[in-house]
Amino acid sequence: MSTPNGVNGFIYYGNSAEATKKTVRTVRTGLIIGAVITAIVGVLMLAFPQDSALLAAIIFGVFVLIRGIVRVIVGIGGPGLTGLGRTLSIITGVILLAAGVVILLNITVGVEVLAIIIGISWIIDGIATLIESSRAAARAFSIVTGIISVLAGVAMFFLGSQGVALIMIVIGVVALALAVVQVVGAIAVGRARS
Repeated sequence: MSTPNGVNGFIYYGNSAEATKKTVRTVRTGLIIGAVITAIVGVLMLAFPQDSALLAAIIFGVFVLIRGIVRVIVGIGGPGLTGLGRTLSIITGVILLAAGVVILLNITVGVEVLAIIIGISWIIDGIATLIESSRAAARAFSIVTGIISVLAGVAMFFLGSQGVALIMIVIGVVALALAVVQVVGAIAVGRARS
């Protein structure tokens, strides 16, 4: 029977050192890729805060779409996830995919609607991250990421009427903060591996 193992906010099941190494490698790679994508989104949002909602919708739509794809792939083939972890990852991924498609198909949607869609996607992703962290031994990384995501999502509901520039700045700052947290998580997972 498999026993649960925790690596800095992630829980998985496995009996062998090889399974543990594979899980750690997968988690670390995912965190680094996520951090790079998130940082790029953050920099673009901060570099072009005065541009139209069109740029915001395209950039964020693609970002949410990629997050959804990654969540579905992890849910289907992620090594060592529990049944609940797989299900939660797939459901979150499908919701994020749907949000990304809605954003990309309705690029001319108003700023307020865009802020609400962004807010909902961040809240869902943050809650999923918090739930996934609940069984891990060392879960500070996942908790910080989940809290940032939920708080940023809630803030988006109040920023819709403030205009594109402010929304872009908030998205950029949050994206860069999440990228830093992901890099810290990747470093921590790498240390746990050694």
